Amino acid sequence: MTNDSTLSKLNEMRLSAMAEYYHEQLHNPQFNDLSFEERFSLLVDREWDHKKATS
Repeated sequence: MTNDSTLSKLNEMRLSAMAEYYHEQLHNPQFNDLSFEERFSLLVDREWDHKKATS
């Protein structure tokens, strides 16, 4: 699966905040030092915060 495909699927599932932050992680080398679990947690937190703020 390519990054574009992943971003497309996230947006299709209405996980736009997660998609946006995933895109940011892909283009920011500071995230490279984080583990998968840390990066995934950040993505989930971003989506959670977005959903809470818009509900």
